Amino acid sequence: MEDNFSLTAIDKIGPLLQRHCIDALLYLQHDLTLFQLAQAIGTNRYYLSSYFSRQGTTYNAYINGLRVNHFVNLYRKAVAVQQSFTAQQLATQSGFHHYRTFSNAFKHQMGQTVTEWIKAGSEDKAQQGQLKT
Repeated sequence: MEDNFSLTAIDKIGPLLQRHCIDALLYLQHDLTLFQLAQAIGTNRYYLSSYFSRQGTTYNAYINGLRVNHFVNLYRKAVAVQQSFTAQQLATQSGFHHYRTFSNAFKHQMGQTVTEWIKAGSEDKAQQGQLKT
């Protein structure tokens, strides 16, 4: 059973992750380990793992979720300015070292493959364009 000190330390991890991982874009570091993240936020691997467990997730799922969200934002910005890109380029810029890892994380989080998601977005835009005319 965790003592009160442990629970208090674990409860403080959320804001630390926001500041040192999300706001600082630390999750973009493709080789970021649990140990390195724990060091960056000033805690240890045990407390950080406990925090993720209490959130119903894992370290890998957490980091990959942030990276998938980053990919989505990069994709939307690139499309908005009509910049050419590949999904692999954006995945790499989002912190994924291997495209397969990105593809699996994307499908897990978004419920569809990257290709399906991009195609669905293109079809939505085409339909919206048709409605405007």
